[in-house]
Parts: sequence; C-alpha cells; structure tokens
Amino acid sequence: MGLFGKLFSKSPGPAKMTLEGEGLSPVSNPTEDDVRQAVLGLARSGTSFVSLADETGNYVQVAGSRPWCVLERRQVAPPIHERAFQDTPSPKYADGAKISTGAGDITMKSDEWFLLKDAADVFVSFLNRQAPPVHIQWRSMNEMLGL
Repeated sequence: MGLFGKLFSKSPGPAKMTLEGEGLSPVSNPTEDDVRQAVLGLARSGTSFVSLADETGNYVQVAGSRPWCVLERRQVAPPIHERAFQDTPSPKYADGAKISTGAGDITMKSDEWFLLKDAADVFVSFLNRQAPPVHIQWRSMNEMLGL
C-alpha cells in the first residue's frame, strides 16, 4: 500500500486522533469543528502551529498565521515526510521567502504558500481518513531531513 493508502485508508475499530498546537491542550478524537477552529485560528500573536496525529503516529501539521501557512505530512513507516505545494505559485512570495512561527522561521518555495482554509480542508480530510483536496500536491523532504 502506498503513502496515500497508508495515510488515508480506513482502519478497523475506533481510531484515535490527537489535535495539538502551540499553547493548546491536546484534544483526543477532535471533531471537524475542533480541527477547523484550531487551523483557522493560527495567528502570529498566539498559536502559530498545529498538528493532527493518528493512532500510529502519522500526522499532518500546519504553521503560519492569517492568511498564509505551510502544510506538511508525515508517515511513520516507512518514514516519509512531505511538504504541500500547488501548481500556481504565490505571486507575493519568491522562492526563499520565510514564514514566521513560534517554532522559528521556515524557508519556503513560492508554490508552498497556502491559505489557512486550504490547510483546514487537508486536516479535515486526514481526520476523516479521506484523500486530501486534489489541488494539493506533495514534495518529499526525506533527503533534507535525513530520512
């Protein structure tokens, strides 16, 4: 089974998801509303990154603040880490522009800038173990991270 199947396939029995964020208490088995509120609430002066993990440790994560963010996903076994990108680069940001978060600055490519609403849709897809929106593509970061 490929990355897509492992990250978004339905598993038997009750799944346990955990929503975590900078300065937030973890939420076990969050609702779609919990997930959307956490992602759409990212702000420079408060929570600037959020993750949603499944019971095996696979996760999606987002960092940024209104309106822009960077979106990544991770599969535990085999180890795969990817960053989201899209066909249409942001005209506002050139390759090498940085987004500031509570975890530090993240250097991005011009096609990696997403609106928070896009990230919320990816998080809800992951929560429901469904495919992410079709306009979201994924670029491997394994080499950069030494995986």
